[in-house]
Amino acid sequence: MVVASKELENLFNPKSVAIIGASAKEDSIGYDLVHNLKLSNYKGDILPVNPKYDTILGDRCYKNVGELPRPPDLTIIAVRAAIVCEAVEEACKNGARMFIVISSGFREVGRLDRENELINILKKYGARALGPNVFGVYSASSEMNATFGPPNVRPGNVGLISQSGALGVALMGKSVTENIGLSAVISIGNEADITEREALAYLGNDSATKVIFIYMEGCKDGRNFMELATEVSKEKPIIIIKSGSSDRGALAAASHTGSLAGSDRVFDAAIKQAGVLRAVSLDDAFNWIRILADMPLPDKEGAIILTNGGGVGVMASDSAERYGVSLLDDHEMLERIFRASMPEYGSTKNPVDITGQGRNEEYGTALEVALGEKNIPAIVGLYCTQATMDVMAFAGTVVNILEKWKGSKPLAFSIIGGSGVSGAIKLLNDHSIPCYEIPDHAMSAMGAIYNRWRWLNTDIGQPVQYDFDMDAIHEIIRKAQQKGQSQLVESDCAEILRIAGLDFPQTEVARNLGEALEAAERMGYPVVLKILSPDIVHKTEFGGVKLNLEDEMELRVAHESIMAEARRHFPRADIQGVSVTEMVTDAIETIVGFSMDASFGPVIMFGMGGIYVEVLKDVAFRVAPITRIDSKRMVKEIASYPILTGARGKEIRDIGSIVDAISRISYLAMKTSDILELEVNPLMVLGRGKGCKVVDSRITIKYDTKFTRKEEVVNK
Repeated sequence: MVVASKELENLFNPKSVAIIGASAKEDSIGYDLVHNLKLSNYKGDILPVNPKYDTILGDRCYKNVGELPRPPDLTIIAVRAAIVCEAVEEACKNGARMFIVISSGFREVGRLDRENELINILKKYGARALGPNVFGVYSASSEMNATFGPPNVRPGNVGLISQSGALGVALMGKSVTENIGLSAVISIGNEADITEREALAYLGNDSATKVIFIYMEGCKDGRNFMELATEVSKEKPIIIIKSGSSDRGALAAASHTGSLAGSDRVFDAAIKQAGVLRAVSLDDAFNWIRILADMPLPDKEGAIILTNGGGVGVMASDSAERYGVSLLDDHEMLERIFRASMPEYGSTKNPVDITGQGRNEEYGTALEVALGEKNIPAIVGLYCTQATMDVMAFAGTVVNILEKWKGSKPLAFSIIGGSGVSGAIKLLNDHSIPCYEIPDHAMSAMGAIYNRWRWLNTDIGQPVQYDFDMDAIHEIIRKAQQKGQSQLVESDCAEILRIAGLDFPQTEVARNLGEALEAAERMGYPVVLKILSPDIVHKTEFGGVKLNLEDEMELRVAHESIMAEARRHFPRADIQGVSVTEMVTDAIETIVGFSMDASFGPVIMFGMGGIYVEVLKDVAFRVAPITRIDSKRMVKEIASYPILTGARGKEIRDIGSIVDAISRISYLAMKTSDILELEVNPLMVLGRGKGCKVVDSRITIKYDTKFTRKEEVVNK
């Protein structure tokens, strides 16, 4: 179980709440805060503070915090931004230690100075604060609605964390219309003090919360958030909607909350590693919440579709493939158990179709059969309304049947039709039986529950611990830093990768044409010639690479061309010669490497390589460290994976050697902080059992200013 700080106890379960800036004026935030507290049946003391009023909504209103009978457990600040810090400090002097700062006008509008002043006051008194720029907190356990959101929140088992105030209020409202009960709601805002990580830890430890839903715009400390989310996910499902996935969306998120959106593909990979379910729409999120909050997990693969309409059954089968729901295909078993419960012309194949001629009684009988069969782990029920059938009676039949089988296996229903459908859907949902208007939504929900089941039941193992000579690697980097380099020359890149255990074709460094000719003669033609310079990174783009040189004449011409192009494009470059490498043939080009993400740290990448990698972007990501199982999954995730497995009769490639290379580079990423980016492109993958070879690589290192300063002093 996740261990959460007890500091937030007064945020969610205070015995008294003071509202500085409370108001008797309706349609004001100060009024709504007091009004919602009273309507929520909060049992603690409500202490409005405002010198303008004697009473607010029947409660005494205090002129200032000094008049309060005792220090409140929770103090809500709802005054204009310019006097927030003054109000917080005055409350601290009078013993207050937990705050919700509703007021906006801080970092989100460029007033970082004002936010820093607030932080300093909190540190001075050892106080904590949620916000600023939030809509408040709801807690079902204390019957406290300390928000200016909807007053009629339904208590339940879903915890909501929102970085956006306006959207958080809207999500509370949607939970009401969707009839989904909430255990807690916390608006994070600017996270000047209390972070969403702390909120997640609290809800992860909260026995009343079964599902956690997060709306996120940016992730400041991605690695710590991911580690916590992994632990929480082992206990309860987490669903995230993160905006800022597009370039324009990321910019809007940064300006809205003052937080950086970061790389969305990296974020997506990281939360999947943590077992978090990412929804792309509010519909998906609430559909998944409903089933995860009310249904158990399956015990194996193989759902069935039970329908009274063949067409919607086919549509749902398509959806099943799209959402990763495998359908049970034991035709003999399905025929045996379902034939008696349907008309003669019904189909026992999956989807199990009792046809439109089947009455509610037949549907109910088939449903009971499916519930009672241990070899059916999950059910998606589809019901098309017929003119001769009572849809409310059908819903009542389902409710009655599931009273007996409650909690036995996951179910999702969809009722399609006209009059009466909304009432039938509501009846099922009121009885915690997930029901949706659209069959696709029901299957999406079942996909979410299976994704969670698979994550919980997959042991990915531990990262491999390699015995690299890290001292030798650090020495190579140190010498390059002494020279003022931020890019390693190819020979240094190769040496680091060799120490890491990667394989290379024969390669020699040649300082001039003569040495290049001698090297080619020793290793045999064909060869590859590449410029050797720390100042030229993308060699191919500037004519710095010549492939498949068959003889001495081609090598001479290539050497002259490479040098000419280097001098033309980079007249000040430090050109140290060329590398001569044996030509690797009959291989597939891939790319593997890592870079330092600002939020998540070292992130591993794998994909199809060569010159088109940035165009095709057929790559997979993971946050390091990763295990060999993670590495295998990365290889399988790319769209071009069939090429590696021998598509269209081609040779099967040595996938095991790719997995080993990814695993080794992941280990290297975790063992040095001086490498900012490492890229092997291409990593040439040979046939099965023949390995893979590094053909080109580049490594970006930290630019160490202390060495540069020493050189400047010497030069002077």
